[in-house]
Amino acid sequence: MLRYTILFAIPLLLSACGSVLSVNELVGAGGGSPRQVVESFLEDLNAALTDPELATPEARRAWAERLASHFAPSERVDQRNAMAAMLARFAASAASPAVGAYATLELTFSGTEIIEQHDGRALVRVVDGQFVLRFYNANGDLIRERSGGLIDLIGAQRDGLPTLQVGENWFMTEG
Repeated sequence: MLRYTILFAIPLLLSACGSVLSVNELVGAGGGSPRQVVESFLEDLNAALTDPELATPEARRAWAERLASHFAPSERVDQRNAMAAMLARFAASAASPAVGAYATLELTFSGTEIIEQHDGRALVRVVDGQFVLRFYNANGDLIRERSGGLIDLIGAQRDGLPTLQVGENWFMTEG
């Protein structure tokens, strides 16, 4: 469910209103805790959405790979495809939004907390998670700004993001 919500929410939000990563940066093996993998995923998602090179297919492929690396190994192929499609739609929408000449999207949060954890699964709440969508004119002047809850944007279940333990590491999961 998470991949489908991210896949459609960010481009719809835009229409309704660095550089390419190296191979070393693509390595991802989840995290040492449920909180760590969620925080790392959100930080990488924010970095992808603000990458000035995101319009290039190479950058989108690299980010899709990196974002998918936060998910359970059995889900990575599907997540890589979903993330690549979402990033392509976002890049296109940000370059020509419904309002203004271009748009930016920034994700922020103050931390995470575990809502529940048992049997190698955990649900992680994003604390103070917000998105800020800004629309700019051709001169770079801010003409409109919208903000809202990050969990609403990414469509998390029960106000949290599900994680799964595989071996010693924790990964994001669809459910």
